[in-house]
Formats: sequence, structure tokens, C-alpha cells
Amino acid sequence: MGKGLVTATAVVVIGAAGYVGGVAYSSQRFEDEMARMVAELDRSSDIKATREDVDSGWFGSTGRVEMELATGDSEGPMRIVLPYEAGHGLLSTTMQGNVKVLYGTPSRDVFAEVLGDGKAIAFDGSVDNFSGASDTTLTLPAFDWQDPESGTRIDFQGGELLASHDGGDTPEITVDGEITPFDITNGAEKVSVGTLSLNGIYRGADNDFRQDDKIVLDTLTIDNGTGQPPVVASDIRYSGETRLGPTELRYLMKLSVQDVSAGDQQMASGDVSISIDRLQGAAVYDFITQLQGLLEEAGKPFEELSEEQQVAILEKVEAPLFTMLSTSPRMTLESLNAKSDAFGVDMQGDGQMILDGADITDLTIQELQTVPGQQAFLNRLSGRFEFRNVPPMMAMMAGVSPQAADRNLVVEIDGDSVKINGTPIY
Repeated sequence: MGKGLVTATAVVVIGAAGYVGGVAYSSQRFEDEMARMVAELDRSSDIKATREDVDSGWFGSTGRVEMELATGDSEGPMRIVLPYEAGHGLLSTTMQGNVKVLYGTPSRDVFAEVLGDGKAIAFDGSVDNFSGASDTTLTLPAFDWQDPESGTRIDFQGGELLASHDGGDTPEITVDGEITPFDITNGAEKVSVGTLSLNGIYRGADNDFRQDDKIVLDTLTIDNGTGQPPVVASDIRYSGETRLGPTELRYLMKLSVQDVSAGDQQMASGDVSISIDRLQGAAVYDFITQLQGLLEEAGKPFEELSEEQQVAILEKVEAPLFTMLSTSPRMTLESLNAKSDAFGVDMQGDGQMILDGADITDLTIQELQTVPGQQAFLNRLSGRFEFRNVPPMMAMMAGVSPQAADRNLVVEIDGDSVKINGTPIY
């Protein structure tokens, strides 16, 4: 055998061994990440996560991730099932599968009932073997479904969501998506939902968390089927910012509608911005976690429990509940703008309300069941809101002349006392 052939053979063998070793590393890295992800999900108080029917190989793996979510419903839990197939490459791992949602006991496939046979919500993703960064695309199929009881029909045209993970030690996931326009009809009535765009960023862990959400709907058309011009709302935007840390929970919400029209008549436009802050962060996390566990044991949503059962549950979480309020939570109307040329409205507003948290941890749920206890809690409230250029009807109801040039209202809250422009109304 010639020297060159021996060398070439050695190079091929070494290269093949390196490739197989790289693929083996890819397979092991995938298994490690899947085990970590499932364990992280299972640590959540309201999710039980497992991986079933796992078959791991050097070049490919298959399995099924199952997540059981407590619904507090007597019909049973909800299970999300993700059967998957993974292909292990030298630099990355690809994964495909679909999403099933099973509900009740015995369980039924919720999506199959709506989507029909042969259709499923599919996912397709890839993971970088070295950085851990990943991209996953979720594809929502088109379907046409009608509720047999109400007759409401949904003609859904599909959509797509892309979730990306940066692979860093501190989890950061971004979600971008778009839902194709679709219609909801019932007899002659019709609601047409335009293109819906979604964007979200999620960072951190359960008790040190940041979330930013944006939703944009280009049009929403409502036709009541009576022959009148449909009402069309355009450029509807929502954004939310949530910050949960050991010391504070803060939330800021903004909602705006650029235009609402009927036929050629422009009816309204407006925006509102509201924030909630100064909630004790660690106590918020403890309260939510403990409450979820108790509702799972109860087997019903909180609102479906009897008053006696609700009180019993609140007594068990009263420590984090009142600690959460001990930092004097504040709700602020950052801004309110409402305009309508058709109705002669050009209103603005702002203000805030505060709950005094001093010594609130000395309170008990039992005290709040009494009239003196409820009065003591109300006495902790204080606030002031100002609304300028209010509509004539609103001004008249508040005792201000609809013809007044200055149609401004100042609402003051002091315990259970409410005043408008200095006049007590309650």
C-alpha cells in the first residue's frame, strides 16, 4: 500500500472519528439540555413536567415531553404533550414535532376537535451545540370550525410564532409572531380580525423576572348584520412591562386606538397608560406560588369556591398577602387621552391612588370579615385624579354645567370618602 494511500486513509479515519465524536457530543448536549429544561419546568408550582418514551442515539433521538397544568376544574387537569424527533449534527441539533393539548378525565384532544383530522400545531427548531442558542418556529394551521351549540363559526387562516433563546446563563427568550387575518361569524353578525403582530422578551427566573410584551392589531371590524355601516377600529396597540425582583413588582400598561369609524364618520381615538408599583416583590412571588398550590388542592378556580372556602384559602396566604401590601402600593393613571370630533370630546386625565401599608401586616383575614376591619382597610386609601375637558354628559352627572367653558373634574379619595370638585358624593 502506498504511503499516500495510508496517509489518506488515516485522515479519513481520524476525520470520521472526529465527526462521530462531535455527533456524540451533540447527542449528549441535547440530552443534558432536555433534562435541564424538563427539571426547570417541573420546579414550577403549577406544572408537572416529565419526558416519556425517550430513545437516544448518536445521530437521532425521539421522545415526548408532557406537562400537566392544574386548572382547578372538576373535569381534570390540562396536559400539553410534545412528541419530538431530533437530528444530531456536528454543529447543531434540529428538532421537529407537534403540540397536543389534552383536557379532562378521560382526556380529549382539544386541538383535534377544532383543527380536524390530519392537522396539528407543528414546531421546528434548531439548537447550537456550543452556545446553546436556539430558534423554534411554531406554525398554526388554518382551520374552519363551528360551535354546534351557538352556531358561531371561526374561519382561521393560520399564523407563525418564532421563539429564540440566547443560550446565556440568565434565560432570555424573545418571541415574534404574526396571526393572519380571520373572521368570526354568527348568522348575519361578523367580526373581522386583521393582522395580529406579537412581540415579547422574557428574562430571568421566577422571582427575578422581566417581561416586555407588544401586541399590534391593524384593524378590527364589527358588523352587527343590520345593514348599518360596520364599526372599524384601526391600529390598536398594547404594550406591557413587568418587573419582578426581590424588593418590588412594577407593571406598566399602555393601550391606544388610532381611529374608530363607522362609514365615513370618524367616531373616536384615544390612549391610556396605567402603572402599578411598590408591591413587595418577594412576597408577591410567595403569594402566587402558595395560592396556586392551594387552588390545585381545592380542584376549583378561586371564583368557583364558596365564600367560606375562599376565606379559608386566604387565611393560609395572609402572611405574604399583607407583606405584599406593606410597601404602600400605588396605582397611577399616567395619562388618558380621548378624542371624538363627532361627539365634541377632547379629554385628558391623570392621577394616582395609594394604599397605606404602614403596620398592615398586623391585619388578619378574619378582621376584614368585620365592618370595623373593612372600614380600617378603606381608611388606608387615598388618591387624586384630574380629568380635563370631560364630555358634557359626564360633566352634567358630576354637577358641572355642560355649557361650562371649563369642564374639569377633580376626584379626591380619602378612605371611603369620594369628592368631585370638593363636593362629597359618597
